[in-house]
Amino acid sequence: MFGLFKKGSDDDSALVKQALSPQTVAVVSASCCVRGTADIDAAAQAAAHAALQSAHLDWPVVTVTVTQAQSALGRISGELDSGGAKVAQQVSELFMSHGLSAFPVLIVNQRLVSYGGAPDQELVGKALPGSSTSTSQVLH
Repeated sequence: MFGLFKKGSDDDSALVKQALSPQTVAVVSASCCVRGTADIDAAAQAAAHAALQSAHLDWPVVTVTVTQAQSALGRISGELDSGGAKVAQQVSELFMSHGLSAFPVLIVNQRLVSYGGAPDQELVGKALPGSSTSTSQVLH
């Protein structure tokens, strides 16, 4: 009835799969649940775009809300590769331990890079391939 009880849409599933894929930068946002977070999400997106441009990478930057992620993960969990499944679990654990204050979460190339605020371009750049620190832990 009007899709009110639909467990996630195909569009949400595709978006969440993309967010958890290699060579993607994803911002997991709480804008669906917390007013005033759109500016923080925009800053995270801008930092990601700037870092990708600086690194000469043509990767997508996608934004997924907590609601979209929760509704889609049950449907797609069996379709995720090990990297996507691992980072999905990490984000779930952050949500359970910190609630909505953990967001936005930044995922770069299937690695959780930042949570609880907008990262700057330098932090995002360190997580990209080719960076001298890209294999180290950059989470703050």
